[in-house]
Amino acid sequence: MTITTRLDRIKQLLKKGNFPKFRFEQIRNAIYSDKISRFSQISNLPKSLKEQLAKELGDEILTVKKVHEMIGKQAHKVLLETADGHQIETVRLTYYLKQNGVRKIHHSLCISTQSGCALGCLFCATGAIGFKKNLTADEILDQVLYFIKNDMPADSIIFMGMGEPLANPDNTLRAIDLMIAKDGLSMSPRRLSLSTVGIIPGIERLTRDYGSINLAFSLHNPFNEERAKLMPITNAYPIEKVMTAIDEHLKVNNHKVFLAYILLKDVNDSQRHAKALTDLARATPDRLRLLHVNLIRYNPGNSLTPYQKPTNSMVEKFQAILTSYKIHHTLRQDFGTDINAACGQLAATYKPKQSPG
Repeated sequence: MTITTRLDRIKQLLKKGNFPKFRFEQIRNAIYSDKISRFSQISNLPKSLKEQLAKELGDEILTVKKVHEMIGKQAHKVLLETADGHQIETVRLTYYLKQNGVRKIHHSLCISTQSGCALGCLFCATGAIGFKKNLTADEILDQVLYFIKNDMPADSIIFMGMGEPLANPDNTLRAIDLMIAKDGLSMSPRRLSLSTVGIIPGIERLTRDYGSINLAFSLHNPFNEERAKLMPITNAYPIEKVMTAIDEHLKVNNHKVFLAYILLKDVNDSQRHAKALTDLARATPDRLRLLHVNLIRYNPGNSLTPYQKPTNSMVEKFQAILTSYKIHHTLRQDFGTDINAACGQLAATYKPKQSPG
């Protein structure tokens, strides 16, 4: 599927109007670097070109606009709206790191690829509101540009906001192209991370064409039957088949893949689950060497889902089992919950969809 982006349309406009090539660079800089929001504000363009840009694309440079924002201790959440009236949420996370005795601040931007989500994972607020639309490549990219234009750049981008990135693969991957392109944001692919529930054709595409991007598999339960109740997508893509695709990814690209695991009280936080997770993560030498488990405490937040946070004792026991089997793992920092900006809490202002009957 061919995706036509804003830059593609601008190139066509410049070619049709016989404008000199340097005009494209001026417009590109205005889009990606300058703190302006309208084409009419680009001071070094002739009036006739600004008028043509506004006529062809609209005067607003970005395809999303801010509706509301919330700022917490280490999270800044913005509710954005697309031109056709669909809502998405984007979160800028602030991490305080210490490397070689030096304190550093790292900003990561969690962006959405869909408004809502069709996959219906029971623990996820986005799944509770249902599917609204696939975002375009520009709408995905413009979440990043919104923060850049408001003096809030990001050190890394994570495709873990609303929606399943690989259920909207063409637009998601085209947005990635724009982020890593020299005439785009010129970001290193290593600064991008994409999380999937296990859409195998998409994983295979990443393995083939985007191997340098960090891949995360949202596992959340090591047993197919139990996982299918939480995540119906398991019926289409069972765990073992997803892991076979990940094995190929590890073999071809030889760098770390993450397994995301949200701990739900009395659902998937038992020692039985921990042992099964270790068996999965150490089934091959490549997995033991390159897989990294990200443990995440469930965030109840906005009450769109019925689950509870695990006890500290259960989390510690779960971690102890992973440690005993030498499984690389991290317990993710717990922040963003104060503004419903943590993992699984993004729902914009939509209400939960009603069950039939």
